[in-house]
Amino acid sequence: MPKKLEFELIQAATTVARDLARLTPGETVAITADTLSDERLIDAVTGAAAAAGAKPLVLWYPAPEGVGKAADKDISYRAIGEAIGASDVWLEFGYNWILYSTAQEIAKERNPKLRHLCLSGMDTDMFVRLIGKADAVLLAEFQSKLTEMTRKAAHVRITNPSGTDLEFDNDHECPFYCELGIADKPGSAYLAGQICWFPKNETIQGTLVFDGSLNPPCGLLTSPVRLTIQNGYIKEVTGGSQAETFKNWLAGFQDPLMYRMAHVCYGAHPNAKLTGDCLEDERIWGSTEWGIGYLPACDCPPDGINAASHCDGITLDSSLWLDGAQVLKNGQFVHPELVEMAGKLKK
Repeated sequence: MPKKLEFELIQAATTVARDLARLTPGETVAITADTLSDERLIDAVTGAAAAAGAKPLVLWYPAPEGVGKAADKDISYRAIGEAIGASDVWLEFGYNWILYSTAQEIAKERNPKLRHLCLSGMDTDMFVRLIGKADAVLLAEFQSKLTEMTRKAAHVRITNPSGTDLEFDNDHECPFYCELGIADKPGSAYLAGQICWFPKNETIQGTLVFDGSLNPPCGLLTSPVRLTIQNGYIKEVTGGSQAETFKNWLAGFQDPLMYRMAHVCYGAHPNAKLTGDCLEDERIWGSTEWGIGYLPACDCPPDGINAASHCDGITLDSSLWLDGAQVLKNGQFVHPELVEMAGKLKK
């Protein structure tokens, strides 16, 4: 008898190797995983990579306590970075991501043409739902339209039922990322279902409430974490015990840049659900997500944000306006140019 979702897992792994990573015969593909990763998933992707004619190299390491550069102290980051940098493609599955870590910086320095697909935290169920069962063509059309609308806008306002009321101006000197999960060119690619962009930091003003999850350090939230934002920096953190956990986590770095807002994203994957796993949570349909802390120079020119770490928080059931035109209303896409596609994706 097959194991749970065995056939679907193989199908999704084949999609990653063939359609997303675009592996070609003879390429070396580094597959990274930590001790919280799903072994069945790693085995399936490794097999699919080999079947595509690539040469897989699987790197297992102890799950770090932190993410990004905060993971450095727990992993052999130089050895991992050198191995990734000696590869053509990097598939990242570690539960605690080493995206934004020193290992990634080493890898990029060694191989500027490295193709990176970040799927950190994936397990079998998520892999099948978000990759194997997604309408990739329609989702790409929907995201591309939403990205185009957002790129044209100068001013954005976001609210939600938990109390978010935040405004900012877009920074058109920074990139707008329409994440379709296709690693066909140098740089990092991310799972479909997210659009990421960067505000002019000094214009970010208001109240931001995370009511879905906050990773790290909290995971799923049992009560909202409320942030007061002034000129792009966190000035106050209030709420219950998890808000205190987050407040203490930020303070523990003794780094003023850990209070700096980094990026904002739409969640736009029709099959995503709230699990506490950052990869999936930040793609929940109709949510918005904020990153705080570290950014590389390519995202925040000219020098990036050299903060000690990075975290991501989820605001559910968002409402959003672009230059006064409403795009989202309580978690549903209501703009006339999006409604039809949204209906087909969510059916």
